[in-house]
Amino acid sequence: MDGIIDNLKPGRSEDDLVYEILLKMGYPLTADLAAMEIDGLTVYTVERGSMLICLQPGVTAEIVEKLAEREPQKIVLVENALADNSAMSNAHYLLENRGIELKIV
Repeated sequence: MDGIIDNLKPGRSEDDLVYEILLKMGYPLTADLAAMEIDGLTVYTVERGSMLICLQPGVTAEIVEKLAEREPQKIVLVENALADNSAMSNAHYLLENRGIELKIV
């Protein structure tokens, strides 16, 4: 049932979501924000890498590892971004061991 429900409002652009996440995570709208590509996925870096945001589906354990190598304080992913339950479990374990907070929105 969880895999069927989309918790994002329809009609929202990726920019809308990024700025909403910024505010919810305590960053001002004027925070330093840049986009980069990791394995074909767009990843937003906030305040020179203190937080990373990926809103696209297909995030694998390998991509989570690449994100973790950048040593952010937080990584934010949309719930349907992770490729499968195994990727979700691996992401939690890997990031917890590195002291990186994982937020699923």
